[in-house]
Amino acid sequence: MRRYLVFVIAFAAAALFLRLGVWQLQRLGERRARNAVITERLAAPVLESPPLQDRPSLPDSMGFRRARLVGVFDFTHEIVLTGRAYHGTPGVHIVTPLRLSDTVAVLVERGWVFSPDGRTVDDRDDLLEPDTAAVSGVLLVPSSVPEAPVGDSAWPRHARSIDFERLAPAYPYRLVPLVLRRIETDSGFPRPMRAVAAPEVSGGPHLSYAIQWFAFAVIAVVGSLLLYRRSRGDAAGRASGEAR
Repeated sequence: MRRYLVFVIAFAAAALFLRLGVWQLQRLGERRARNAVITERLAAPVLESPPLQDRPSLPDSMGFRRARLVGVFDFTHEIVLTGRAYHGTPGVHIVTPLRLSDTVAVLVERGWVFSPDGRTVDDRDDLLEPDTAAVSGVLLVPSSVPEAPVGDSAWPRHARSIDFERLAPAYPYRLVPLVLRRIETDSGFPRPMRAVAAPEVSGGPHLSYAIQWFAFAVIAVVGSLLLYRRSRGDAAGRASGEAR
């Protein structure tokens, strides 16, 4: 009976591996559906400043829309997004408010800058550009990462992500609850800065993960059969030896 225990363990493991493989296929389906929405929104007409600044609230459906916003950069109220690598090199993203009017601004992810510790930016004067700007990019709905409250009120603020509820009270104007990631540069773009890539539209690793889990399930079943045959042969050999 102990020989059959290997089947119980193997089939239980195979069932788990199959479930994980199906889960990865479900994740792939969700990602493909999301990619279809992103592709559709990127193909929609470009949004301009007035429709954004005149609306007190904006739905998530505005995310991944292309936009061209005209305003004035407020370099005194910047945010440094820490821990942003670029081709394996440590750095940060510089986020600057673009004032669309006296009372409304949108945060612009201006670009990536090298930072040895992924947090510190030594010479921020090199990152300045003309105040008045027309910025083209993609609107994003940021997902904030929970962080411990920071008592320091000095600028620039350092954060792992953009939390509007925590940051909005620190600004002297209303923030549009979206971030414009600049993906097009011009002659005024700061030289130390690198443009941030547009949101990636891909299937991700889910299909390869699913194949791996299904392969593990096959290995578990086939391995248990081989182990059973081997143990059965060993038992037959011992019985034959005892008979002699």
